Amino acid sequence: MNSTDTIIDHRRRIRRVTNYVNQHLNVRITLNHLAGIACYSNYHFIRVFEMLMGETPNQYIIRKKMEKAGSLLLQHNLSITDVALCLAYGTPSSFCKQFKTHYGMSPRQFRDSVSIDQYRMTNHPFRPLTGNRNPSESVPQPAIKKLPELNFLYIENQGVRNGTFLATALPSFDRFKKKIHQNELQDITFNSASIYPFRPLSFDDDRAVNLVGAVVKQTSRATKGLNLFTLPEGKYAIFNHYGSYDYIAQTWNQICMNWYPKSGKVLRDAPPLEIHLGSDDSESSLELVAHVMIPIH
Repeated sequence: MNSTDTIIDHRRRIRRVTNYVNQHLNVRITLNHLAGIACYSNYHFIRVFEMLMGETPNQYIIRKKMEKAGSLLLQHNLSITDVALCLAYGTPSSFCKQFKTHYGMSPRQFRDSVSIDQYRMTNHPFRPLTGNRNPSESVPQPAIKKLPELNFLYIENQGVRNGTFLATALPSFDRFKKKIHQNELQDITFNSASIYPFRPLSFDDDRAVNLVGAVVKQTSRATKGLNLFTLPEGKYAIFNHYGSYDYIAQTWNQICMNWYPKSGKVLRDAPPLEIHLGSDDSESSLELVAHVMIPIH
């Protein structure tokens, strides 16, 4: 990856693959087919995928199947056999074995002990129970900073499309900016931000919610149509995202599946967030556009 154009090309190809995987969890997915979608040889595909995503293609497929399995078990009146068949497992026993490896409990125990609200309230959407990851050539390195209490004005945004809040968040940010002007709050508003207190339950989740808004000075002014959210002071691992927001999921994936399991850090009980530094006008550059902030002890 020696040039900006090469990085952007890799990102586009891997995004095609992850979109395909998430839309085809109900069929058997082969490495050869995914490499063909990316237009790489098998060897080069695995190398580039892990470099950008922090996990191998097979690890990604298994994780997305397990996340879907958790959602199906909690939301639908399906038997464990039905869930196994929905996710293209040859036998219920092979599904149950993989499920227990991922979640640390059987599908039946999971259904009996976890509520849909608990599942949705998990702050860290990719957190694996196992720390066994393959080594990657590129482990993101954050700045570790203790920050004071942070205040946000926000509105709720709802709906994940194609695995991201991006499509729904853009018009929500437009609505937020209009409310800032209506309330004459421009003088106390800093960088825009997205906060993620809930996890999406699937690749397309109309009920998934995140908070879009901006960091603000503390204010006692009345704010019509806006809400105030306060993050307590504490440490954050702060990562940089460069270039188009279309690929920010790849940055999140690297953090959660590569850096976090190897970091030895413990997550705080606070939601992760993005601080947006500028506009996303073009894919042709890799300028710094956002900080991804993970709350840690």
